[in-house]
Amino acid sequence: MASSITPMTYAAIDLGSNALRAMIVRTNNGHIDVVKEIREPLRLGEDVFHQGMISPQKCQQTEEAFIRLLHLFTAYGVVDVKAMATSAMRDARNARQLIESIHHSTGIEIGPIDGRQEAELIFRAVNSELDLKNKKALLMDIGGGSTELSIVIDGKLKASHSFNIGTVRLLRHEEQDELEVRINLTVQKMLRFTQVHFGKKAPDLMIGTGGNLRRIGKLRRKIMNKTSQECMFDEVAHMADALYSMSFVERIRRLDLDQNRADVILPATMLVKSIMKAVGAKKILLPKVGLKEGIVLSMLDNKPRKFIHTAKS
Repeated sequence: MASSITPMTYAAIDLGSNALRAMIVRTNNGHIDVVKEIREPLRLGEDVFHQGMISPQKCQQTEEAFIRLLHLFTAYGVVDVKAMATSAMRDARNARQLIESIHHSTGIEIGPIDGRQEAELIFRAVNSELDLKNKKALLMDIGGGSTELSIVIDGKLKASHSFNIGTVRLLRHEEQDELEVRINLTVQKMLRFTQVHFGKKAPDLMIGTGGNLRRIGKLRRKIMNKTSQECMFDEVAHMADALYSMSFVERIRRLDLDQNRADVILPATMLVKSIMKAVGAKKILLPKVGLKEGIVLSMLDNKPRKFIHTAKS
């Protein structure tokens, strides 16, 4: 896709297991201005994690979402688009057919990425926002289908691992006891991974990315009337208890959550709480970047750039 109207306008698409997220950005004096953010709650993982395939209905919804994006990108004069797909599309047996159909309809190519590639892009985005030098940091990205943990030492990505646990996968466990068992089993595997690099010491920094973590930051303001891009362990634990005490409808009404977020926010918060407790992290930083920002950076040069978030999603 090319246009001569605004040659420094780019778009990135993160086709996740819970939602499609896209952003339109413009480079500006070494910074990146976010001019538009889009979210489509497609929830591909609902089909894939139960049936192994994306249903015809969701295939159609996904293709229609990409067609809408194409019109939007044209209106904004986007000159280059990069789309990445994560856990659900990695697992779906009919992913290739959907990718080819979307490319035929829109010209947009979707590249499924593995957990390692996903972790590298997320690290790149976080590294553009935070100073990780002289630190031992644990990066965590919780998606709908998988959770990526990355070890960063002195500003360099040393190791990463993709764990087959995510908020959409966890929705199948309706009882709290089942949910806690499933989370705890995976957290023990995560702890063994982190201890290879940190021993039994807590990391200097714990950093959380992804839509679920950003929503936890917003809920912190809603429930506890506190602002900042960090959250203490006790606050996460308090939010997990508060969310569990509310019904699905109460989460929508009292916390101003849409239906697509009101169900997954509970397992997300429980998972964050369990991981923090296991590694001994007293707080978690919540920068406003994630996979789609990493995709944008991969389209540009290697100069460090800050994202200026002024757009409303």
